[in-house]
Amino acid sequence: MVDAMTDTSTLARAALTAPPFSRSIQFIVAASLAAGALLNALPQYVESLLAGDLEREDQIAWGLAHQGFYRLEWLAAMIGSVLLLIGWLGLWQITRWRTPRLTAIGAVVLTWGMTGQIFSDTATYNAQVVAADVFGAADAERLVVDGYLRDPGMIAGVLVPVIAGMFFGVLLLAMALWRSAFPRVPVVLLALWPLWDFFGPSPLGPFTTDLLLLVAGIWLALAVARLPRSRWLGRDA
Repeated sequence: MVDAMTDTSTLARAALTAPPFSRSIQFIVAASLAAGALLNALPQYVESLLAGDLEREDQIAWGLAHQGFYRLEWLAAMIGSVLLLIGWLGLWQITRWRTPRLTAIGAVVLTWGMTGQIFSDTATYNAQVVAADVFGAADAERLVVDGYLRDPGMIAGVLVPVIAGMFFGVLLLAMALWRSAFPRVPVVLLALWPLWDFFGPSPLGPFTTDLLLLVAGIWLALAVARLPRSRWLGRDA
């Protein structure tokens, strides 16, 4: 009887010391991971199936011929990247209990990379959707090649964070998740995403790196949603 009362009292104290809205935030992180991966990966994967592997100007021309889908694709990418950033930050909140140093470094690197990615998605929408609609595919391609890829501000604020920050940040996140005993398969898929994107032969038949992000993001979202409250709060570390 005394033990039961003590256990009940301990649980009550734990509930009282939990941060406000901690359970709600846990589910927001899970939902952001799943939605972010879905919005980023699925439309671009569908485009790769419909249009194939095109050069940028041909891709823009394809977008002009399918304006409704193309506009939604890059709008989804902009929103999805913001949601992914929320999801990544939520994962770092979990890994910090077991890998504090790795989390401190990785969270900064990946947030820097995701900031560049959000800017990149916005710039892509501007060039390949808005500018293409007004000036045509050839001039939109020229805006990207002669403007974005040569402008110092775009290089420093967009290209470098995307190339360096996303690449190393995602790998650091995968390492932190591995050491924090997350399911192995989605962690491996997450690590393969930047590696294959930079060095792999993609597309490979119907396979593109978008599928790696899609599966890893949804799987990790389910893992976060099912995480025991004590682990989310760092009491099992």
